[in-house]
Amino acid sequence: MKKVIAILLATVLTVFGVFAQDDNNDAEKKSPFSLALQTDFAYHPKAEFITGDTHYAPITGVYDGVEACTTLTAAYKLNTPLGEHWLVSDANVTFRGALELTPISLKQKLSIEFTPVPFLIFSAGGSIGWGWNIGPIEGLCEMNKATYEYEPISTISHPYYEAWGTVTFQFDTGALIPGDWSHVVLLASYTTIYFGIAGLESDSLYEWQCSKYQVRGLAYQAQCILGYQMPLPINLAGVMFKAAGYYNGDAYGVYNDVFDGDFPEISISPLVQFKIGKKDNLICLFDFSSRRSFENKIEKESDILNTKVTGREWYFKRFAISWTHTFM
Repeated sequence: MKKVIAILLATVLTVFGVFAQDDNNDAEKKSPFSLALQTDFAYHPKAEFITGDTHYAPITGVYDGVEACTTLTAAYKLNTPLGEHWLVSDANVTFRGALELTPISLKQKLSIEFTPVPFLIFSAGGSIGWGWNIGPIEGLCEMNKATYEYEPISTISHPYYEAWGTVTFQFDTGALIPGDWSHVVLLASYTTIYFGIAGLESDSLYEWQCSKYQVRGLAYQAQCILGYQMPLPINLAGVMFKAAGYYNGDAYGVYNDVFDGDFPEISISPLVQFKIGKKDNLICLFDFSSRRSFENKIEKESDILNTKVTGREWYFKRFAISWTHTFM
């Protein structure tokens, strides 16, 4: 069950945007417009399911899939000072628009961010996307409840949609302790998101961007990144903690009791960021994640929805890289 990594790595890249030291300290000369291209790639080794309670599943195969995505983002920053005090004098609103492209989907995004004080950001946005299938690579399918097989559905009449709101807390010890080597950075965010595929019944299971067993519903994502920033080509080293899931497992209908619909996926991911000149940076992420552990061995895909969940299975999910070039 894989997902395109744009959201995950876009959040990681926020660390660079928030805490990167500006070589040009004259903020008034800085353009309010920005344009950036982000390209993401991830490689998944294979890790077979193991039955039982909470445990770790080792890598059992070299290959279980890849992910690729590129996103062009344009933003306009509007200064909205709330007073002369240093805490509120840099308040601003940022408007963002983005176009995300993968081999099997296209998605348009719009969002707005309000930063009243340097350490707090409120943001909201939405997106609409279209998926398609290329041979065995499935970008948009609906599960047939009789056969448990995923069948292609119309791209035009079944767009993907989502709406979300996020609150983000950020802190850099460099704001209190001067010096190039005093930057311990923290970014913590909480997102509520509602998403689904238009034209499907509320309890229909679907596949979007090669990720199966999805349903329409209200979900959350809590994320925390702790890192150390350095004035070196290795600009940041840290770790990301993430938990995501549905608020209510009833979104899965009759499958909820066995499948544990509100099971949270938790991940712990070391990461490093390389700063390449003034306009490029590269992030490498090692994603150790968790998934449902089942009572019995999974022989076929239909067993996943009909086998009792007994615990949590940790495994190495993917190695991901993300390159971003800032045009302006």
